[in-house]
Amino acid sequence: MPSNLGIFEVILNCQPLKKLILLLTFTILFFAGYGQSCEVGGSLFSTFEDIQLLLDENNCGSCHAEGKSEANWNYDSYASFIKNGDCNQPIIIHGNASDSYLYSVISGTDKLCSESAPTHKLSETELDRIETWINQGAPEHCLPLYPEVKAIFDSNNCQSCHAQSNALWDYTTYQSILGLNSDNNCGETKTVAIGNASLSLLYDKINDDGQVECGEPMNGASSPLSALEIAKVRDWINGGATESAATLPVVLTSFESHETDMSVTLSWTTEIEIATDKFSIEHSTTGRGFEEIAEVKSTGTNGSSSSYSYRHDSPSFGENYYRLKMIDLDGSFNYSNIRLTRLEVETAEMSISPNPAMKSERLKVTWYPQKGQEQAYLNILDPNGKNLHRKIIFEGTNYVRLPALIEGIYYVLIEDYFGGFLLERVVIIN
Repeated sequence: MPSNLGIFEVILNCQPLKKLILLLTFTILFFAGYGQSCEVGGSLFSTFEDIQLLLDENNCGSCHAEGKSEANWNYDSYASFIKNGDCNQPIIIHGNASDSYLYSVISGTDKLCSESAPTHKLSETELDRIETWINQGAPEHCLPLYPEVKAIFDSNNCQSCHAQSNALWDYTTYQSILGLNSDNNCGETKTVAIGNASLSLLYDKINDDGQVECGEPMNGASSPLSALEIAKVRDWINGGATESAATLPVVLTSFESHETDMSVTLSWTTEIEIATDKFSIEHSTTGRGFEEIAEVKSTGTNGSSSSYSYRHDSPSFGENYYRLKMIDLDGSFNYSNIRLTRLEVETAEMSISPNPAMKSERLKVTWYPQKGQEQAYLNILDPNGKNLHRKIIFEGTNYVRLPALIEGIYYVLIEDYFGGFLLERVVIIN
């Protein structure tokens, strides 16, 4: 493929009319590849196609597209994108990027399937775009609102069975389509499990997969919903089953974290807050398994911007991940994107677990280097100093597969590129 500069050279050498057409085409393709293609109620959203373009820009297709399925995963289609991979980890958890396996891989924090190396890590800007897409429900298409979903059902004559006057369930109002006004007779299964289409009775009944957990399918033979219409209902549920543009989630205009005298200061600004109750500040040292460390009450209103800040006085050495859980008055919530701040240590540190370790286990090796170092060599030595295994590790937590070892005492040696080293004994048992 020619570079962007090469494309401009081709355009400039064309006749005026052709030049204009090519320039417009290039502009559309260029910004489609780097922006969010949907606008809903003043907020921008990405589609699956936008994410495909971003992954293509990073040459991910060499392993995961056009029929290639390394680790049993590719992004040729939306269905193949959101399936579980080789490690049976959910590639996407709609509305929650930090617990999605894709996020851990592209942010370089994969602690489940890889040994350590962040070979798939994307830039902060690219990571932010994918993270935002997942947190917004990972929609395949432009995110619909309730009126569009209602129009889909109307166009398929669903009102013949689900009009307000003659149905256990109807979709004539937002409250009724959620199933809040009626019992669906299917136990604890929610008619619409906001944020999770796979657990929603409504989607189960219309998705045309030949299986219904409770009752009969709704996608009748006389007027079946199309695949696109089914996908839009799914996207609507996964994206939070939003009623209207006025009820879209809090719009963050900024969210930053930075070190201040061995503490971390978080600051964020909102553009719009509608029925927002509070912000829960969550922290993690791995990019997964977040825990709440503080709450900040909302002070914003619709139509005005508000600024907030919080100082975390007890962060960990090394990596500190933060996210905001933005909670509405009705208990519903959305997550912000994640921010990372690293605290440098005065001297290099290493910890190993478990110890003793089963010879079939992976060692969890946590390494915090001195400032200016990002990676080092890890060596496993026998009691005589013979090197049995050598690999590169990176700052933070690494998982190391052990070579074939018999029971006994061994040593883990980390040597950096500046001549420093750390040594710790580890016991291997059956």
